[in-house]
This record gives sequence, C-alpha cells and structure tokens, in this order.
Amino acid sequence: MKKKTLNSVLIFFMLVIWAIVFNKIFSFFGNNVEENSISVNPITIVDPRMNFSKDTFNLRKVEKDPFLGKYTISRGKKRKTNTNLVPRRKKINSIPKNNINKPWPKLSYHGYVKGAKSTSELILIKMNNKFHKIREGDILEDISVKKIYRDSIIIKRSRESKTILKSK
Repeated sequence: MKKKTLNSVLIFFMLVIWAIVFNKIFSFFGNNVEENSISVNPITIVDPRMNFSKDTFNLRKVEKDPFLGKYTISRGKKRKTNTNLVPRRKKINSIPKNNINKPWPKLSYHGYVKGAKSTSELILIKMNNKFHKIREGDILEDISVKKIYRDSIIIKRSRESKTILKSK
C-alpha cells in the first residue's frame, strides 16, 4: 500500500512540474497582450557627416626602449658647413664610346622551365649554334635577358633592345 501512495504522490508532482514547463513554453510563444499595446515611435535618421570630427593625436617621445630597457639620448643634428667651396671637376671618360653597331648573333628562343623551388625561370637559348641555359637578368656575351614570357623574350645589348619569339 505504501508503494501505491508513493507512486501517486510522485505522479502528482511530475504532472505539476510538466504543467509549469508547458505554461512557460506557451507563455513565451503564445499571443501576448503587451504586443497590442506597443506604441510606435518614429525613427529619426541623422546624417553622420553632420557630426563628423577628425581625431587628432599628440604623440610623445618614448624615452625608454621597451625591448632593451635602455633610455635613449637625443642628440641634435649638426650640419656640417664647408667654408672652402671648391668646384668639382667633371670626369672625362678616357674610354671612347664605340658607336659602331656590331651585328647581332644568331639567336633563337626554345622555351623556359620554372622550378618548384626557384622563383625565376630558366630559359634555353641557341646562340651561334650553341645552346645556353640562362635566367632573367643574366648576361651572356654582352647580351642581357631583360624579361621572359611564355612565347618570347626581351634581350638588350648596349642600348638596343630586341624581342625574340619562341621557335616552333
């Protein structure tokens, strides 16, 4: 008999607890009377450019180095003034410039290889029937490679530039 009364009391308390839980759930999702009585206030839009002001900061000099823990000593820079001004002589080039245009050697571009570890391309050039492997910026017999493209290269010799297309 004791078990029967104990079970009935526990069932009663369980029903009370579930009733409270369902009441909370329905009151949260149910129709609220307060929603009908909410007053609508108009929203005023303010242009942010009207109240815009620039932030200014004054930076002060840091006396102590935060990493080394030493204090810095500021020294005024002194300008060196030279009272004896001597005009500089222009250097005269003793080596005369060679204005004679040398003929370009036979050049043909055969492609490039870009390695996984290096950032520059290695190109294959045939110059005077000899193959040479060079990179961008390298100089080969007074001819420097300025720019490398997939289908052409730009080379420079003295002051003259030339574009060479890839051989088929």
